Amino acid sequence: MGECRISVDVAKAKKIPQARGFYDLMENLLNFPIKARGKFHSYIQSEFLSIDTDKKGFPLNIEVSVPREEWTADPRIVIPSDAEMSKLRFLDYRLDISGESYFTNERKNLLYICFAQDRHIKTCEIANNLFADVNLVNELVGLWLLNLEEDYEFKAEMAFRKGNKVTNPK
Repeated sequence: MGECRISVDVAKAKKIPQARGFYDLMENLLNFPIKARGKFHSYIQSEFLSIDTDKKGFPLNIEVSVPREEWTADPRIVIPSDAEMSKLRFLDYRLDISGESYFTNERKNLLYICFAQDRHIKTCEIANNLFADVNLVNELVGLWLLNLEEDYEFKAEMAFRKGNKVTNPK
């Protein structure tokens, strides 16, 4: 695994946006839309990952194109329980990265994207179902995408984006 250096700014938050992860079975693609007010302005990207941000650097969407069969399953993976509600802002714009790793549990209903081997000093809940691990010098160590659900032809994702009640298509 390489080391991705992604600078962030973290501040306490009283409220966090809604977010949800949808793994499309037809496309083998994970989309994680975040219901934030900003419009697309920039990105952090690699060959298999794209994080869209607004003009201030707040995340709007995360897309992972690595098929989940290729995520490394680790039965010891534990979701952090001490996350503090926070606003996380990316300080880098149009940043190309490489070397991130993808880890999941046996049920494959979560994804941990690891950017660096650094010890993180805090875990921040930056949206519902989305945590970020940050190190001592405010660099992103990893992202936790939680409660992923299966989707087909992006139907559940589109319903979520429109604000409709989401039912799991079979």
